[in-house]
Amino acid sequence: MQLVPAYFPSIGYMTELVAHPIHFTLLGNYQKQTYRNRCSIYGSNGKLDLIIPVEHNKEKTHQKDSEVKIKWDENWQKQHWKSLTSAYSSSPFFEFYEHELKEVLFSRTKTLAAYNLGLLACIYEWLDIEDELLFSDQYKALTPAEESIVNPKEASSRIFPKYVQVFDNKHGFIPNLSVLDLIFNLGPESYDYLDQMANPSPSVQ
Repeated sequence: MQLVPAYFPSIGYMTELVAHPIHFTLLGNYQKQTYRNRCSIYGSNGKLDLIIPVEHNKEKTHQKDSEVKIKWDENWQKQHWKSLTSAYSSSPFFEFYEHELKEVLFSRTKTLAAYNLGLLACIYEWLDIEDELLFSDQYKALTPAEESIVNPKEASSRIFPKYVQVFDNKHGFIPNLSVLDLIFNLGPESYDYLDQMANPSPSVQ
């Protein structure tokens, strides 16, 4: 399976990383309105999308995923940090990741893909995932199933077990948010949650 780097990936996306050998590809065409430059968190008013502004190349019809640049002249990092702290400062494990989260969030890279891969490396460390980040060296188009993993409009076919979320008393359980929601609420148990989703036990007959 292959995937494109995503911004603070969804729980479903991270489950695929635990379930299968994954190669990341940067050779395909960039698609707008996907998790390439956005993630979903649980705010006080429900689901909230955080979006990274990117530079659109007016000279080309399509940009490659490897070419897309972030708009650094906009103060989006400060806005995202404010939203994250507002959403999760009262969660059980936010304080344990807060310093590293802020450091990686406010990092700067030339491209969106490089930025997302830096975030993913941090998440791997938090979840104690020892796998290396592998990359495709030849172009192969994403399958519809692979593309759906980074498409917010495509509902995941996976079943997401409930866990306690900060605002679930207001809006109920919201599945398949950014993996940050899982980490800040479950902490060290986050990998076990992903592993159980990736390798579900057979149903008891």
